[in-house]
Amino acid sequence: MAPECMKSKTLASILLTAESNTRAANNGVEMENIIKALYPGARFEYKGVIDFTINGVKVEVKSCQDFIHASGSYGGIRSGRFCFNDLQHQTLIENAGEYILMVHRSGIPIIYLRVPARKLKLGKFTGVKAVCWKTIIKGAVG
Repeated sequence: MAPECMKSKTLASILLTAESNTRAANNGVEMENIIKALYPGARFEYKGVIDFTINGVKVEVKSCQDFIHASGSYGGIRSGRFCFNDLQHQTLIENAGEYILMVHRSGIPIIYLRVPARKLKLGKFTGVKAVCWKTIIKGAVG
């Protein structure tokens, strides 16, 4: 049986993860709302694999915070990460789709980049792949 302090620590990390996931989901919705305002003619796909169709182009919005508080060997802070889904990525490549990449600080976008999905060198992956925003931006503009 685990010591009581281990149980508390595990519960705390579970609650922190749930809180982080909720914050990430809320931030994603806010960034999508910004895209809706920037592209009023865009068709938002509420139930689709891809977020938007903008001027006939399939577009997936990815956003992350510039820095987050993290436990571990990062000194308490690390760069945010974009999370890519294999089905979304393959769908975008097959349809000449694009990503809108947004990095924000406290909900305010500080980086906005629209890039063809084929330019992102994510390699082969299954499921979800999280990549530091700095790595993705550098690869997309390089």
